[in-house]
This record gives sequence, C-alpha cells and structure tokens, in this order.
Amino acid sequence: MTLVNHGELHAADADALWRVLATRRDHRHFHPTPVPRELIERLLSVFSVAPSVGLSQPWHVTVVQDLAVREAIHSGFRDVRAVEAERFSGERRELYNTLRLEGILQAPVGLVVSHLPPDGPVLGTTAMPAASEYSVISAITLLWLAATAEGLGMGWVSLLDPGHLSDAVPIPDGARPLAYLCIGYPSLELDEPLLQTVGWGRRRPLPVDWV
Repeated sequence: MTLVNHGELHAADADALWRVLATRRDHRHFHPTPVPRELIERLLSVFSVAPSVGLSQPWHVTVVQDLAVREAIHSGFRDVRAVEAERFSGERRELYNTLRLEGILQAPVGLVVSHLPPDGPVLGTTAMPAASEYSVISAITLLWLAATAEGLGMGWVSLLDPGHLSDAVPIPDGARPLAYLCIGYPSLELDEPLLQTVGWGRRRPLPVDWV
C-alpha cells in the first residue's frame, strides 16, 4: 500500500471522501455472491493505517465464511433478540418484531473484530484505559468506509453476546470480541438509514457547544 502525502491530496479526493461518508449504510440485505479473497485482504489492510493509542494496534480479526459457524453465531443472535424484544411494548414491540436486524446467514463474509490487549503498559492509557478499545472501534469505522468505497455493504450486528461469540469462533486467549460485521454485496439500495425508512427513528441535528 502506497501512502499519500497530505500535500498531494486534491479537492476531488475530499469530494470522494464526503460521498463515501454520505452513502455509508448499515446493511442487512446481501447478495449471496462470494466476495473475492483479495478484496477481503484489501479491506483488512485498513488496520495497517488505522490509528491506535500508543501505536499499540490492539486488535485481532477472525474471518468467518463457513456456514456452520455462521449458523452457530446466528443462534446466539436469536437468543439475544428475544431478550431485547422484551424491552419494548405495544406498537414499539410490534414494529421491533418486523425489523431485519442482521444478515449473518446471507452475507458471505463475517468478521469478528476483537480487542487483544497488548503485553505491558500502553502509552496514553493511564487516565483513559478504554482508549485501547476505542482504537479498535476507530479501525472498524475506517473499515466501514473502505467497504463502502469498494461497493460492498457492511452491517454491524450488536445483538450478540461476546461470550457466545468466543465459543462459536476461535479467537486468541485474552481477546474480547467487540464486533461481528457482515460483509457482502448489498441487495437493497438504501438512500437513508434503514431504521429511518421503517419509522423506528430519525437522524437528529448534532448538539454543539462552542466555548
């Protein structure tokens, strides 16, 4: 990967970035078309340029393609979804029960992104130790943008118990799963967030204070 000096960036690069930001979506509907391995590897190269506190790079990725493993993960999703449904009532529950909240079985690729604590103290984490996990989340955000730029859809499935994921997918000792990401070619074009389309919620203006 060739890194570009900031001085070589042009207005067209900024316009392209903003288009990617504006079109990024949380996808749950996928074509079964396989994603080429070289494209998956290209996406994973994002981690080589992602920022991390103290340059600690506290992450590990497990690529999940096996259907049996995805079925085991989906079983855990169903359990958590049933529990979450109990948090809502009335019309909100009825709408919740209609929502498509994942594409675990449809997406040809799943990524388990885990926080893998480095050995020894990490620069920059004395007062904010959670910055190590924040670094993993930051890298996932860049991965989401890269997937969008490559014409792929990505969906983050948060209705999964980290302990169940650790049982269903081999991850290193000491690692903690932070995300299960569905990746594939999207089968549904989303002009706006899907939860906004179905009436679950709407994007709100950013609250900002200037001091």
